[in-house]
Amino acid sequence: MAIIRILDPSVVAKIRAGEVVDRPAAVAKELIENALDAGSRLIAIQSASNPDRSIRVQDDGSGMGREDALLAVRRHATSKLERAEDLDGIATLGFRGEALASIAEVSRLTLSTRAAEELTGTQVEILGGMVISVSGVGRAVGTTVSVEDLFFNTPARKRFLRSREAEVRALARVVWSYALVSPEVHWRFRVEGREDTELPTAADLLERWQVFYGRGSAESAAPFEHDGAGFRFRGVLGAPEMARANREQQIFAVNGRVIASSTMAAALRQGFGNLIPGDRHPVALVLIDIDPSQIDVNVHPTKREIRFRDESALFQATRRAVESAMRVYVPVALGVPPAGSMVPEEGSAGGGALVLEPGADPGHEAVAEGPPGYASGAGAAGHLFDASREVVAGSQWGRERVVTADVKESLTEIEVPIWQLHDRYLLAPIRGGLVIVDQHAAHERVLYEDARIHLCGESGPSQHLLFPRVLDLSPPELEELLSMEPLVRRLGYEVSLFGERQVAIRGVPAALAEETAIDALKRLLAGEETHGEITRDDPPEERIAKSWACHAAVRSGQPLDPVERRALFDRLFATSLPHGDPHGRPTYVRVPLEELDRRFGRR
Repeated sequence: MAIIRILDPSVVAKIRAGEVVDRPAAVAKELIENALDAGSRLIAIQSASNPDRSIRVQDDGSGMGREDALLAVRRHATSKLERAEDLDGIATLGFRGEALASIAEVSRLTLSTRAAEELTGTQVEILGGMVISVSGVGRAVGTTVSVEDLFFNTPARKRFLRSREAEVRALARVVWSYALVSPEVHWRFRVEGREDTELPTAADLLERWQVFYGRGSAESAAPFEHDGAGFRFRGVLGAPEMARANREQQIFAVNGRVIASSTMAAALRQGFGNLIPGDRHPVALVLIDIDPSQIDVNVHPTKREIRFRDESALFQATRRAVESAMRVYVPVALGVPPAGSMVPEEGSAGGGALVLEPGADPGHEAVAEGPPGYASGAGAAGHLFDASREVVAGSQWGRERVVTADVKESLTEIEVPIWQLHDRYLLAPIRGGLVIVDQHAAHERVLYEDARIHLCGESGPSQHLLFPRVLDLSPPELEELLSMEPLVRRLGYEVSLFGERQVAIRGVPAALAEETAIDALKRLLAGEETHGEITRDDPPEERIAKSWACHAAVRSGQPLDPVERRALFDRLFATSLPHGDPHGRPTYVRVPLEELDRRFGRR
């Protein structure tokens, strides 16, 4: 007697339904995609407090006639393709004709619809995959699908549902994802016992982003568009300080379809670089438009994953798009100088500095000709860091050099007070709120960008010492110095052997005080740990730049005079990426005025 048998069609149907519909959120996803395919401009989602008990999705799309409504609930019935060749160019979100049939197989489903050319609508009621009623109904053009008692006939599936709160969160993530991706649609979302959400149509992605993440989020977000390698990118990147412990706030969509992509997630994280710590993940909305023939959407039962013809090109293009967006990310600093005011002083060493003409875009800088000038600092600020020099910042090693204009002139014109809190943080009022700067992390970012340029480009200026300093080194320290001597010299040190295990330091980087520079070199040679992780996989230039910047930066607990505070603000907000130190820790936090008003009960 044969052991292998052909399964009953009802069993097959339930197995297939389980592949497509595994939880209430999957029901909402399929119905929302159908509504978008129908050209809807208003989509309303309503759920019971337990989503598996009841979900209803209503739209104002094209709707269906009676014959189409009956066909729509049958398996493999669709209007979106006819031939196998059509799979190579799918431009719609749905295409298999399985969604409604699968949902109906494991629930009590009611479909109500009407097409524009029909005088009356059609209502179809289905119980566990069996049509039990078909009737006429008066209604507006569009479609409403009500799903009740999900998994009533598959108790094993029902037992594996998570808690009510977890299922509601999953449902909300689906709705929010499509609401962000489709700002041109008016969305309504209601969960029983919770506050209703109304999202009118938005002009663009940034406007919809602001609705989700707060009124002040649009100011710090980085909207972007980028074309390359056959991809067209659009989206919004959250500020580095918005980074989360997980990837739930990362939304990727390809041709309007919300997907999960480990490739894009990795590229996004790499594009942010060291702006955020290694254990944090950016908040982002990334939309890609691509020729449908370059992707395969028929690789996953829920269509949550798709396959790209060239995954490597996708990774590189996504990383470049994010890097480009973050490079022109301009934070709200201590005021924006008037157009044309960023002009170097006549006869200054920075004659090759960037000049912003009236109407110029401060987010897109030009590359200055000639080496950067180094004007001498005044007083204590000159020993802490050269407050009047411009900052040369590179986006990647040896690949690009960008001169960012110094904003010190604007701070001189706008005398904004800068306070020091507990010799650790610097506070200053900004437009619409308050900015708090971590003095050590800020100075570390400044020195790190300087070091990157000097290690991969022009050597930094050296300050010759009147009397050489002699250091006694251990054998490992001496070996380390000999191996990195060319790079140390590029930072501005002048070091030579003085004895068997002694070296003479005859010059130190001009931007640092003598004691600070020598102490930083000692710590660098000793391999002392820094605040962030430095791996051996990093290029030697990167390791040295991170370690040296951390050891040479001003310390937490070190008092700074008013000149030094202002100089630090000048230099930080003139760097290419002022939002985080080289290890990803934030350099500053902005507190919106709205938040202060809320705290004091003014709102």
